[in-house]
Amino acid sequence: MGFDLENFGVGLAVGWGSAYVVYRLRKQISGAVQVVQKSADTAKTSATRTADSRFVNDLVDLAEHEHLAGEYVDLSQIVVEPRFVPASEFALETEEDLGNVLRVIPQIHDHPYLHASYNIDTLSINELSAGDKRVAILGAPGSGRTTALMSILLQSLAGKRFKPPFDVVQERLDKEEASMNEKQRAVRVKERVLMEQRARERLATEKGIAWNQEVDEELKNALPLFNQLMPIYVHMGNLKLYDQAGEFGAEVDPAEPIVRAVQYTVRRVTASTIPRYLYKRLNEGKVLMLIDGYDELPESERPVALAWLKALMDQYQDNFYIVTGPVSGYGGLTSLGFSPVFIRPWTDLDIRTAATYWAKSWGNFGKRRRGKSTEMDKAIIDRARANARALNPFEITIKLWANYADDVQKPGFDGWMSAFIQRDLDLDMPIEELLPILSRLSILQLEEGFITIPRLQQLAISGEAFGIKQTGEAEAAQTQDSEAGDAKEGKEKEEDVETTSVQGRMLGLLRRTGILVRYRGDRYQFRHPLLASYLASLSIKDMPREIVRQKSAHPAWKEAFAYAAGHTNLDMIVRERLTTPPDLLHNHVFEIARWAAFAPPDAAWRGAIFKLLNDLIIAPAQYPLIRERAAAALLDTRDMKNVAYTFRRAVRNLNPQIRRLAALGMGATGESDTARDLIPLLQDQNQEVRVCAAVALGSLATEEALEAIVLAFTENSEPVRQAIAEQLALLPEEGHPVLFEAVTDQQDMAMRRASIFGLRRTGTVWGLIAIYRAFLEDEQWYVRSAAQHAFEELQFGRMKAHTRRYPAVDQIQWLQEWAAAQGETLPAGEGAKDMLLRALQEGDTGVRLLAAQNIGKLGYPLMLKSLYSALRDRQESVRAMAHMSLADVQLQLGKPLPAPTT
Repeated sequence: MGFDLENFGVGLAVGWGSAYVVYRLRKQISGAVQVVQKSADTAKTSATRTADSRFVNDLVDLAEHEHLAGEYVDLSQIVVEPRFVPASEFALETEEDLGNVLRVIPQIHDHPYLHASYNIDTLSINELSAGDKRVAILGAPGSGRTTALMSILLQSLAGKRFKPPFDVVQERLDKEEASMNEKQRAVRVKERVLMEQRARERLATEKGIAWNQEVDEELKNALPLFNQLMPIYVHMGNLKLYDQAGEFGAEVDPAEPIVRAVQYTVRRVTASTIPRYLYKRLNEGKVLMLIDGYDELPESERPVALAWLKALMDQYQDNFYIVTGPVSGYGGLTSLGFSPVFIRPWTDLDIRTAATYWAKSWGNFGKRRRGKSTEMDKAIIDRARANARALNPFEITIKLWANYADDVQKPGFDGWMSAFIQRDLDLDMPIEELLPILSRLSILQLEEGFITIPRLQQLAISGEAFGIKQTGEAEAAQTQDSEAGDAKEGKEKEEDVETTSVQGRMLGLLRRTGILVRYRGDRYQFRHPLLASYLASLSIKDMPREIVRQKSAHPAWKEAFAYAAGHTNLDMIVRERLTTPPDLLHNHVFEIARWAAFAPPDAAWRGAIFKLLNDLIIAPAQYPLIRERAAAALLDTRDMKNVAYTFRRAVRNLNPQIRRLAALGMGATGESDTARDLIPLLQDQNQEVRVCAAVALGSLATEEALEAIVLAFTENSEPVRQAIAEQLALLPEEGHPVLFEAVTDQQDMAMRRASIFGLRRTGTVWGLIAIYRAFLEDEQWYVRSAAQHAFEELQFGRMKAHTRRYPAVDQIQWLQEWAAAQGETLPAGEGAKDMLLRALQEGDTGVRLLAAQNIGKLGYPLMLKSLYSALRDRQESVRAMAHMSLADVQLQLGKPLPAPTT
């Protein structure tokens, strides 16, 4: 999308004149990064020499290939940097939070596409380590949680670095760097290195401390925590916790299941030498424990998993633990002290990055398949990444693959998924003949958690469709397993279960294709939960009505019913849901919005869903959270034209809350026609509406939209300018040049200050240098202070960690102060909860707000009655907070709560 900057200020030439050496400076200033890299390499070398190098190699190999295309390409070649959204604060907003102008963007993590397009505050991998040593990465299936764990492993152990995307500023600097002679480069590099040193000295002076170059260098080059630890990845399916009495006995070290799980996933030689090494590291507190698959366990096994996890952390408490969990039903993890963070949905820039990485790596796919590999045509890349908003990373991945392979037989999601399954199986059999048996296997997984041979035998499911009979080729299967080099305990048996029965041979065949994964205890799952959901969805159209009704209410079938909407008439289920009393969060309706993404355009119930969502947004008396969730659910439908039409009508509402959501919704659709509705909102009387309109236009990124926000960047209020700058940071081609010029605009102090916030978010070296310069040389203190804050954060991390566990009730500071004001001492332990309830009932408005918020964050089910009572509070703000806290409790429990009665 083109953008003419000639009319903006005095042009880019002013900025370019003094910046042509930034490329060289990148190599000097990134010396800290290189030192960290060398330190990481040293740490890896040390681990390799002092422990078992085979284990390190096996870990890296696991991370590189534990993804959808792991058979063809290393993960490090195609991975998009994972980012994490911190949970909202335990207490009310601090002064630092109020400086975050993008806090007006709702974050609905179970319907994430309203905030996906915006540059909300996120945490990097290294920033996860800045708080407590217990982090839970939460997200829906397909959101990329396993890939995030593997990225952490690769960054920790193999030195993986995520580079900022290519942008036109860097392109120009590269060209000017090439035109310089060596002497010019050397002089300018020296100037910039001195600039960095001066900035550090100035920062020390501002902090009132003496600057020491040696200490400063140590801080600058400090090794990130995750690079100091040994990562260990385990999937809970391999822990075999359900059989502790049988395998481990009554008394067992909680680390023993980890040791056996690791032995199962590494090569045979590694497995024989690894136990002592793992125990030593755990006892020293030097392990980064990456635990996956909690929400892939059946419900009946999760309490045992939580009990084991607690015992493990109690005994080996000095290690760092990261666990993945669901976006709803994560309360068991937070009750153990895990700090929740949510996996960030992909932005347009992430989608473009993924499409580019896949295109560059496509030659790896060509070598493994028929046909000659050629460089990917740009038109194919553009087509592959088009219309990808409101798709999760799993769906985007199979979309890219389908477009690049050009092997789909039908359009849309069904075509992408069918092609993926056909490629995965690679059995030279018509997929139509295999789908029925695969569907039956997937039903077993959804119903019981795992696929096992005894259950297949009980259900009389065999492998005739795959040509497997009672006299199958057992020897061939054994040979293939031996060549694979797996170190699972099954190999120690005289007869492997994959060779001794029809069902075993079928599962073995499917495991070798890669479509199934085998866990310890001879339990199997499809390689991705959404693959199982899709295959199970194929069975719904043939089920009796009563069975369909029962399964539609089962949480494990949630995604399957969304996929079923593409080929099955669900009118009956939709009608029943629309006439059923809602739960607190109206999930019975919002889930149907995702069904609409797969349903045909003429589905009879589509209009009713759109109308109901619209009514929930514009209802005069409505809880703010329900409005936000309804707006987010609209985007789940992926019917962007109709969604945009709904928001264009809502933007005329007199309620600024509704206008704010409508503006964000229009930007999230990506529909270019909405620009003319958004531009007038830049002059709205409500500042939050203006901020949302500005970032929405930035999300559209059309020429008309960009011209409007560049004009607003020069004349609107300070929060609007800051929001524009931060959104421009997501646009390397169109936005970065604006920020580069704006920071040197001598006529507009407010613009220079605002641009600092955007430069901080670009992740570029030239942006860092511009911040150095502003901190040292800008004439206005107001600009220098913003640059100082940005410089300090970029160099030394955030002042406040966002991964802190919630305090116990008797440690809540404001509650201690309130109790003292009542002439009482806050009791220790359970007695403090009674004081929290008193604060909710007897405190002033501010205290009642805090009490309501904290009850929700702590997720106390026994306090629900008091929160429901607070819905009748005389203050609207307290009522809204009580409702939000009830929502927090429902999301933690993963169980519906009743909607309040009017």
